[in-house]
Amino acid sequence: MYATREELTKRFGDEIEQLESMHPSSGTAVQDAIQDASEEIDSYLAAKYALPLPSTPNNLKRLACDIARYRLYFQQPTEEVRKRYEDAKEFLKGVRDGKNVLAILDNQNQVTEEKPVNAPATMPIGSTYRGGVFGDATLDMMPSIK
Repeated sequence: MYATREELTKRFGDEIEQLESMHPSSGTAVQDAIQDASEEIDSYLAAKYALPLPSTPNNLKRLACDIARYRLYFQQPTEEVRKRYEDAKEFLKGVRDGKNVLAILDNQNQVTEEKPVNAPATMPIGSTYRGGVFGDATLDMMPSIK
């Protein structure tokens, strides 16, 4: 999980307890919202990083708190809460698409490498491609250009 109840309370104060008290499942509402936020974040990060992450950067904790807070508003979130949630999603999309970078430290306090992306292999210029998408029988049926 990328955030804790204490971090949510530190950022948003009594609002978290008020939201929890209005929630139908008040006993687990905050924990459920944090879990939902973590799973949403993982859905974006899995495209670039091997999960679980070795450490959690502070900006990821902030995003998790914003998403969890949004999830606690089970009725009508305020404009500010909705905007922070949308901003968090945009940042995570940027991470997924390679436009934003997370400084994730490993055990030796070195920035973690992104996992290798399965990019198509390219052949050196001047080499001949021997494989094919179509077999010879299919190619023989195609009209030729002369």
